[in-house]
Amino acid sequence: MKKELSQFKGYLERRYPRRSTSKHYTSDLAIFAEFLGETPLRTVTAKTIDQFVQVQSAQGLKARTINRRLSAISSFFEFLISEAEEESWRNPVHWKRHSVRQGRRLPRDVSDATVEQLFRVITDRRDRAMFTLMVSAGLRVGEVVNLQLSAIQESTPQLFTRLRVCGKGDKERIVWLTVEAMQQVQCWLQARPPSASSYLFLNQHGRPLSVAGVQFRLQQYCAEAGVKLSCHQLRHTFARRLAEQAMPIDSLAKLLGHENLQTTQGYIDGADPTVRTDFFRAMAHLVPVAHPLVIAQPEPAVEPELTNANPDERLDPDILLDKVQHLAADLPAWLQIELRQHTLRRISRWQPHRAATQTHMHFGVLCRVCRWLVAHRHWQHLAHLQRTDLVAYVDARLSEGLQPRSIGTELTIFRMFWRDLLSQERVTHSLLLQVKAPTAGDHLPRFLTMSEFQRLEQVILTETAAHQPPDIFNRTWFYLLAHTGIRLSELLNLRLTDCDLQGNRLRIQAGKGDRDRVLPLTDQLVALLQAYVSVREPAATDHLLTYKGAALKAQLIPDRLERFGQKAHLQPLTPHRLRHTLATFLVNQGMPIVSLQKFLGHQDINKTLIYARVHNETVQQQFASAMANIEGIAITNWPLHWANMLDLPYANSATTSNSV
Repeated sequence: MKKELSQFKGYLERRYPRRSTSKHYTSDLAIFAEFLGETPLRTVTAKTIDQFVQVQSAQGLKARTINRRLSAISSFFEFLISEAEEESWRNPVHWKRHSVRQGRRLPRDVSDATVEQLFRVITDRRDRAMFTLMVSAGLRVGEVVNLQLSAIQESTPQLFTRLRVCGKGDKERIVWLTVEAMQQVQCWLQARPPSASSYLFLNQHGRPLSVAGVQFRLQQYCAEAGVKLSCHQLRHTFARRLAEQAMPIDSLAKLLGHENLQTTQGYIDGADPTVRTDFFRAMAHLVPVAHPLVIAQPEPAVEPELTNANPDERLDPDILLDKVQHLAADLPAWLQIELRQHTLRRISRWQPHRAATQTHMHFGVLCRVCRWLVAHRHWQHLAHLQRTDLVAYVDARLSEGLQPRSIGTELTIFRMFWRDLLSQERVTHSLLLQVKAPTAGDHLPRFLTMSEFQRLEQVILTETAAHQPPDIFNRTWFYLLAHTGIRLSELLNLRLTDCDLQGNRLRIQAGKGDRDRVLPLTDQLVALLQAYVSVREPAATDHLLTYKGAALKAQLIPDRLERFGQKAHLQPLTPHRLRHTLATFLVNQGMPIVSLQKFLGHQDINKTLIYARVHNETVQQQFASAMANIEGIAITNWPLHWANMLDLPYANSATTSNSV
C-alpha cells in the first residue's frame, strides 16, 4: 500500500499546491493502512469499511472525524480507479451505509470573561498583538504567522485599518482592525527587532513563527490564567460577538473568509439575537409569585475543586450490555447474538452521558418485539421473518391498549435493527421497513396553568425557605427546568463551563439528536446559579449539579419533583411537564414559533407545535388585532394577561373582545 499512498500524495500536492490537503489526507490514510495491516487493497470491501467505522466509533471519535477519514479513503480509491488500466477496482465506501450521522454542534466560542482573564496575563507585546488579531479580527493562527508587513495599510486616526490576509485555500481577503486592535499591533512594531524578514511576527531569533509555536505559547498563558481555550476558539468568539450585534451573515462570511454561508452559520449558531430578544420579551410577562425568591448575595464564587474530571469518558460497551443481557435470557441463542452485535454498534454512536439509559431502552425494546415474534409467529431463523409478522405485532400491541406513539417508538427501534441486517446483507426482506404505526391523535400538551405553576412554585419556596445548600440546590434544578425548558437528560449533563453567567447564557451540549444550542438565562436564574456555585460541594466531576460528591443519578430529580407535586396537588408531575409549560407560556406571550423552535432544540417545527398549545383565546385576540389594523377598528383588550388566559376554559370563554 506504500506505493499507492506515495502516488496519491504526489497527486494531491500537484492538485492542491500551497495547501495542507495532502498532509491531512495522508495522515488519515495512514490510520486506515494501520487498520488494514497486511490486507491487500483489492480485497477491501464494504464490510471492511463497516469494521473500520465500528473501531473508530468504539475509540470515542466524533462523527465529523470519522466522516472525514471516510472521505479520504473514498478519494484514495477513486484515485486508484482512475489510474488503473483495468476495471477491477471498486470503491468500497458507500456514504448512505458508512457515514456517521452528525449532530448539530455549536461554535466553540468562549465567554468574554474568559477572554478578559486570558489577556490579563499576556504582557508580551508580540503575543498580545497576535492574539488580539484572532479575537478582534477573526484571523486563523496560520493567517497570523503568515502575515506580511506589507499587509497593513495606512489609516488615518479614528478610522479602521485595512489588513490584507492570505487565508485558507490561498484565498485573499480584507479584514478591518479597530483603533484598539491597531494600537496593539503598533506597540509590537515599535518593539520589533530589526530584521530583513518581511513577516510581521518574528521569534527571538528574528525568524518567522510556526503555528505550533503560537499554539504552545497560548497554552502557557492559559495555564497561567487558569482557563482552557485554543487559538481557533478566539476566532469563534470574534464571530459570536458580531453575530450578537446582528451583523448580516453574508458580511460576516466575507470577514471570516468563508465561501459557503453554512460554514459561517456553524460559527454563530449559539448567538441568535432574535431568539434571545423574543425570549426576554415573553418572559417579561411572567407573573411573580406572592413571595418572590430572595437570595442573599453570595461571596465571589470560589472555583470548584475538580479531580479526574472527564466529561467524555466512555464506558465499555460490553459492560453496558452485560448489565441488560438478562432481558434476552429467554430468546434463542442465534437471536441473542444478533441483538447484542447490533446494540454494540449503536452504543458507539451514543453520547457517553446517555449510553447507559439508551442501551437499556434500545435493547429492552428489541427483546420485547423479538420475544413476541418468536412466541406468536414462530420466528426460528433470521431470514424467515415476513412483513405480515411485523404487522401482526402492531395489531396485537394496539389491541393491548398501547398508545400509537409508543408503538411507533418500538417500530423505529426494530427498523434500526433490520436496516443494520440489510446493510450487512444478512437479510433481504426490505418490505419490513414499510410497516407503519397507527396514526396518533392530536393530544394537548401536558402544561400547567399559571395558577397551577404558581401553586407549585409556592410549595418549593416554602420547602426551601431555610436557604441552606440543599435548599439552594433544589431551587436551582427547579428553575433550570422551569425557566429554560431543558430536558432532564440535558440537565443532568450540564457542566460548570456551560454556564456563562456574565453573558446570561447556558450552553446545552449533545442534546436530543446530538444537537447543541445556547439558551438565554433570566436574571433570577443567574442569581440562583451564582448562589449555587458558591456552595457547591467539591466533587470528582465537572457536572454542574452534584449530590454527595458525584454526578446526579437519573431518578433523583424526578422523585423530588414528584414529591413537590404531591404537596401542590399536581399529579403526575414530571420534568417534561415543566418543559411543556414554558413552551406554552412563551408561545402565548407572542414568542414567534420559529424562535421557540430554536429555543427548544427541535429539528422539526411541527414538534414545537406539539409542545406549545396556542390557546383559542390567543388566536382570537391575534385575529382581532390583525383585523383592527386592516379595518381601523380599535381593540381595547389586546393582549390579555397570560395568567388569566391560561385559567380560562378552551370553549365558551367568559372573556370577550370587541367584535370585528
